[in-house]
Amino acid sequence: MPAKVFRAYNGAAGALSGSAMFGTQATANTLGTPRTMLQIAPASTAPSLRVVGWGYALPTAPAANIQFELLDTGTVFASSLTAHVSAGIHRMNGPVAEPSTVQLGTALTAYYSTGTPTEGTLSTTRLLDTRYENGLSFYWRFELGREPEIPAGNCLRLRAAPSSSSQVSLVCWIDWEE
Repeated sequence: MPAKVFRAYNGAAGALSGSAMFGTQATANTLGTPRTMLQIAPASTAPSLRVVGWGYALPTAPAANIQFELLDTGTVFASSLTAHVSAGIHRMNGPVAEPSTVQLGTALTAYYSTGTPTEGTLSTTRLLDTRYENGLSFYWRFELGREPEIPAGNCLRLRAAPSSSSQVSLVCWIDWEE
């Protein structure tokens, strides 16, 4: 039996079908200021989740590079985000499989949509992957057996920081296995 694989986007993506896509979300408009675009909170009692892959797509090419970071931020979660709902967590390899066990909430599994999220003071971070570029799309898949694990109680974040004073709109996602 295959492991359960899930995907979450940085937007309300409950009933995507065909080429339907939801609106993009904007980065900060301050040079070098990272913004959490998406975060995943593993279940508090379940084993670790394993990051299978992550990616992003931009509707237009940015004027300057963007710094993307996939991080394990320990027990520090961003807050004042928009909470995901269970319909927004997509079952990738088993459409009728059990739902994901991730925790949902504005400071748990959530995404940026509006306002100013609170990033928190990061003291223990583990950089899992990073990209500094201005390409229109990117997808990274970790090698089988080499997927980073995020233990229960820790936070998996995908952050983006522009290298100019202009906001950049984007769609991003994280794939994980439970």
